[in-house]
Amino acid sequence: MNAERHTFMNIFGLSIRSVMRKRAKTILLMLIIFITSVFIFAGWACKSASVQTQNESRQAIGASFRLEENEANRHVRMDKLVKQIGEGAGGSAGGYHTGQTESGEWFTWTDNDFETLLMEDILKIAEVDGIEAYNVTTANTVVNPVNFERIEDKDVDPSSDRQQGVSLRGNLCMELDFDVQKGNIEVKEGRMITPEDTDVCVISREIADLNGLQVGDVLEFNNWKERETSTVYKAEVVGIYDSISGITLIMYGDSYRSENIIFTDLSFPEKPEGNEGSPLYQYATFVVENVDEYETVKERIQAVDIGWERYDFLDNTGMSDTMTENFGELEKMSSLILILVCISGIVIICLVFLFWLKGRVHEIGIYLSLGRTKCGIVMQMLLEGILVGCVAFLIAAAASPVVSKGVVEYLVDYQTKLQAEAEQLNAGMVSNGVIEDDREAEIVGVTVEIGGDVICLSGISVLGIIMAAITLSCISVMVQKPKEILSKMS
Repeated sequence: MNAERHTFMNIFGLSIRSVMRKRAKTILLMLIIFITSVFIFAGWACKSASVQTQNESRQAIGASFRLEENEANRHVRMDKLVKQIGEGAGGSAGGYHTGQTESGEWFTWTDNDFETLLMEDILKIAEVDGIEAYNVTTANTVVNPVNFERIEDKDVDPSSDRQQGVSLRGNLCMELDFDVQKGNIEVKEGRMITPEDTDVCVISREIADLNGLQVGDVLEFNNWKERETSTVYKAEVVGIYDSISGITLIMYGDSYRSENIIFTDLSFPEKPEGNEGSPLYQYATFVVENVDEYETVKERIQAVDIGWERYDFLDNTGMSDTMTENFGELEKMSSLILILVCISGIVIICLVFLFWLKGRVHEIGIYLSLGRTKCGIVMQMLLEGILVGCVAFLIAAAASPVVSKGVVEYLVDYQTKLQAEAEQLNAGMVSNGVIEDDREAEIVGVTVEIGGDVICLSGISVLGIIMAAITLSCISVMVQKPKEILSKMS
């Protein structure tokens, strides 16, 4: 045991002296291992980085979830109803209708019963333990303004806007409307709409100024398709809002412009539209009481017995737990970095050691003549590489947080650009009259933590690279006979 220990200490001492003596080659090797180590750190850091995003139309409402219609399931339900009615037959089923014009052309349409979120499902989710509050929002419903004027673009032909109306948006609790939460609008006069309100509205500053309206006045609305004959419904103005950054347009035309959006209680829009008792709920938002229980509440909600295939259940916080959840290709890119760095590190370090060994033929020959085994010589080379690697790794560990964050931010930016290019290909696409411009996510922060697990994995990776590279480079020594090596000394 003592002899083995003495042998090891002897090899260790020789390794240190060799490293100190060959300073230029040592510095070159240290630089290569440093660069390799930094990118190894970056590769592992990518896998544990967190990316904070803020979506333009799904910004954080505290910690919350959002329920909306699943488009794929909508088509599935539609196909079933078509079969139920019968191919080539007119009729109605489940809110889906088919008909034929006088010229013989077939046409189809859906009503609110088919398109709406189901209130019974919303209420089941709202009863889940951990849900503090919830809101239901209707689709923007165009109606005719009876006793007031709307805002119009003077440079646009008003006849291009067939409906010639204003948009009503109903909320169970206006305070939780996404445009209010995003800070797009602020109610400066009066108050917001509460669940207890009936037949009330909140109007824009522009409409109030144009018509000389104030809190307490009553507005009248009816069906835009039957302006002269349909029933008129009244709503009291309880608040006036100012646009801060404007409400995102969902369709073109003055009827949908930001200033012409009027917020109402949940049940009001269906009345002047002529669909009283048949609402069209477009979104439902559920606020989590305790942010720390966010994932637990999510699991409880997903366990609720409803027809989940009908809905998209969205994380409304605008935050991603890990980079790979929001950027599907990033994990692959991180793995690719690790593979490329490992391969290139092994190749380069191997070449450096081959160059190093060519200048050490006499030294190796002397060791052999003194009775050293080739395994002992290879062990010394490994120790030299590990000693240099340890110093380079420690320096890399100090520099890795800055470099790793830069690499992660670059990859996130690259991934975001790829997503933006893909979205541009689909620009201008409209589904059910809604312009799909609310999907883009803005990166507002990237967090990279070099924890113990990253350091450990990086250390193992770098050690493996050094050992693999040096072992490969020493093959040229191992395959030669001692006599061949000694003959080169002459």
